[in-house]
Amino acid sequence: MVVELRKRSRKVASLVLATSVVLGANSFLPLVEKYVQASEQETTFVEENFDQVSGQALPDGWELIQGQAEVVDGQLELTSPSISSPSRVLIPVTEDTGDYVFEADMTFLSAVEDTRWASLMYRVQSEDYPYYQFAIRRGTTALNGLEFAIRNENNRWEVPEKTFYPEPFQFNKAYHLKVVVKDHRVQHFVNGQLVIDTDLATEWSKGDVGFQVSGATVQFDNVKLTSQSETLPPLEESSAFLPEEPETNIIHAPTVISPFETVEDVEKSSGVSSMILPIEASERGDLSVNETPVSEALQAMRGKVIPIFQIEDEKIVPALKDIIQNSNIQDFHIMSSDPKIVNEMKEAAPIARGAVEYTKNALNKHDLEQFALDIHRNNAKVAVIPQKLLTPDVIHYLHSRTISVWGIGGDNESDAHSLIHLGVDGIIAENENQTIQAFSQYPENTIVQRPIVAAHRGVPSLAPENTMAGYDLAYELGADMIETDLQRTKDGHLVIMHDYTVDRTTNGTGAVSSLTLEEIRQLDAGIKFGPEFEGEKVPTFREILQAYKGKDVVLLVELKATGIEEQVIEEIEQEGMTNQVLIQSFNLSSVVKSHELKPEIGVGYLFSSGVPSTTEGKLKNAQQMLNYASTVNATLNSSYGSLSKEFITYMRQRGMTSLHWTFRNEQALEKQLLDGLIGPITDYTQWLTDAPIRLETPIKTRNLKVGKSTTIQAKAFVHYREDKKDNIQTSLFVTGDEKSVEIEGNTIKALAPGEVNVFVTHSFTMLGKEWNLVAEPIEVTIR
Repeated sequence: MVVELRKRSRKVASLVLATSVVLGANSFLPLVEKYVQASEQETTFVEENFDQVSGQALPDGWELIQGQAEVVDGQLELTSPSISSPSRVLIPVTEDTGDYVFEADMTFLSAVEDTRWASLMYRVQSEDYPYYQFAIRRGTTALNGLEFAIRNENNRWEVPEKTFYPEPFQFNKAYHLKVVVKDHRVQHFVNGQLVIDTDLATEWSKGDVGFQVSGATVQFDNVKLTSQSETLPPLEESSAFLPEEPETNIIHAPTVISPFETVEDVEKSSGVSSMILPIEASERGDLSVNETPVSEALQAMRGKVIPIFQIEDEKIVPALKDIIQNSNIQDFHIMSSDPKIVNEMKEAAPIARGAVEYTKNALNKHDLEQFALDIHRNNAKVAVIPQKLLTPDVIHYLHSRTISVWGIGGDNESDAHSLIHLGVDGIIAENENQTIQAFSQYPENTIVQRPIVAAHRGVPSLAPENTMAGYDLAYELGADMIETDLQRTKDGHLVIMHDYTVDRTTNGTGAVSSLTLEEIRQLDAGIKFGPEFEGEKVPTFREILQAYKGKDVVLLVELKATGIEEQVIEEIEQEGMTNQVLIQSFNLSSVVKSHELKPEIGVGYLFSSGVPSTTEGKLKNAQQMLNYASTVNATLNSSYGSLSKEFITYMRQRGMTSLHWTFRNEQALEKQLLDGLIGPITDYTQWLTDAPIRLETPIKTRNLKVGKSTTIQAKAFVHYREDKKDNIQTSLFVTGDEKSVEIEGNTIKALAPGEVNVFVTHSFTMLGKEWNLVAEPIEVTIR
């Protein structure tokens, strides 16, 4: 939300003012700036609102060093016709310093395109360059919408820090910008929100300030430059982090979540990623959790575990907003059984991640469908469900719609094993020690369920891409999702086509947008793949919707053309497929518009980027991308080359289930699965769907007398959508009092009194590597 800005009265003489520094991490909360009391009074070097400037182009002492600038109607206006002709105004700093607060109101009047920008320059050297700057693109929602940039000594750009703003800057609307710089530390603000926090201002310690515009016309007003003596907080206090996790051999193991009880418990916690803070309000409106002030709990959790605010009373929302703003936190969840409360908190804090708790006593197919729609509709990504209501089918349904699942249970070790084998993404455990103990008992490369598989354009390794033949084959192979692409014809029909032309995949030529539907339907979309597919047609969007309506598969629809969002949503609704479609795009505006038009449909942002070289860089990148996605409630559907283990872990710990493209190499897919990837998009669906789904044993407990033996078998499920089981070769291993038993194949012989967990395992080869599929343990008591 942009606050209305009014002119400040001009001060000709220097004033002595008390100022302070904003604490905390990068954040996109609509904050009012929070100050700490400075240790000494600060000096105002410049304060100018241009009301008294007349008969001259610029105020006295200000210098136009390039381009065009003039005072128009009480505001400084810079005009730049193109990137090659920027305009710059320099404001000399009379004091020998570079430690200051530089702020101004900025208004875009026009821009050549959304990539064009304006900036606040600071520590300018030699009245020209080098210098630092806070650059703001007209399209602020782009990943590089805001930048900490350096114009170096070679007069070239370096951009070490970039981020986004959760709303686009509007024309003719003022935004308040501020730069706080002290020593090598810099903070950039937009309307009081800390957007960039860095320690990279190391080259130049002093210099002038100024304004720059590139490819736009921009006005500046209410300019103020004040000394800065207070030291900024250490950057490490606001760093992204990975909470400590339990030692385990389980691939894509669930994250462990526990209720917050006391500050001391936070200090002693080990292996817990997140803590739930059930918020209570006193009669005076003060918020606490288990009699601990919320602010105190947050301070104890900072950099150690992720806070999950549980809110059940909407009256608490305003006070919690204030606490979040004062704490300047950006890594947190909002959880409630009332999805409207989640949505309300998300409106106030766009980077918050939402979780909705299911509280009914039963969860039938209709309930599950409505629950998933409610989660998306209210800007959440996590379903919180009691263990007694969870089944593999429930979890598969939600995962196929990119909804993570946190299971409430884990009161004992047996419950923890059950939740692990259900395939949950998080365990909300009353007894985290018992849960963590369960994690330690599995063999190397253990999987309990295979990943969700998205068939990329069908199965182009076996059939022509984006044809009904390819889609049907993907469905038969057991794909969980079918990925497809949409273009629009000359006469306004939506058709399935990846490229902008029909040249590569059909026997025709020309742009899809230049051909009518009838012309496209005359083409052969199969003959180039092989003669056995001769006659395959280019499908329409309605055809694929109608073909898979009511079937246990989700359509992952990529919008290739722009401006088709409304038509896509309309056809999905007309065919009654809202609950079976996800939408994704490389175009963020298409993602945002699709979500606004039909929030019940999950959306994903497609992107590709380099992987930072350092752990710190990888975590910072993960934090920025998750914040970016959370503002539009989108999944991060990146190329697999954009992933690091840190990125995957960061997302899993924070309830983000994303899909990643496009796997055509077995070794690359093997590596990413070992790192915890859950949603591969691949041309080779058969690589994964040939593997068994999960193992099940007929019993969970067994009593044996010393000297007696028992044989334990298991069956493997081989298909998610069919209740089909196969007998497969298995073996046993035990944990616990191992000396009390002897194992031979699938037989366990009791040797002495004791208790053991018996696991049934099946080893199989997938992607050229051996994996262990493990069943839920059987508790064996020997007497």
